[in-house]
Amino acid sequence: MNCKNCGAELHEGAVFCGNCGMKVMEEPVYQPPEQPVYAEPNQGEYHQESYTEYQEQGSYVPPVMPEYQAEPVVDGERPNTVLWIVLAAVEIFTCCQLTGIISLIFAILGHVAADKGDFAEAAGKIRTAKIWFWVGLGLGLLFVILYVVLVALGIAAGLAEEILYY
Repeated sequence: MNCKNCGAELHEGAVFCGNCGMKVMEEPVYQPPEQPVYAEPNQGEYHQESYTEYQEQGSYVPPVMPEYQAEPVVDGERPNTVLWIVLAAVEIFTCCQLTGIISLIFAILGHVAADKGDFAEAAGKIRTAKIWFWVGLGLGLLFVILYVVLVALGIAAGLAEEILYY
């Protein structure tokens, strides 16, 4: 074999030319086996098959795998998932963190299902997100009312104490 740059004769297995120092760029040629041995899945027996459709002029060409895309399941109208994601996030920062986080998780799951085209599953997830949102909002309002009542009773008790003891 000769160097492609200077034409000097190269030794077998040389990586660089001894004359000009140029790297030898020789690509190995794949020689496919005569009859490859393939194993059947989950079986102990081996059998031989010749796959010539993947061989092209003595070099290996990998098979092209087909891309399968699932058909989207369309069961009605796309629910408004972004609204419930935003409302759940607002609830997390203003009122009830636990119910807001649960509502946010279900709203995101509904959004993912809607993006896949499964509107029935998305509507179910959004329905659950709505329930958790309203439960959290109700608990938040209950705590606010309870706080106002207790503060009012505390002020009333403080005023009564001032009036009675002074």
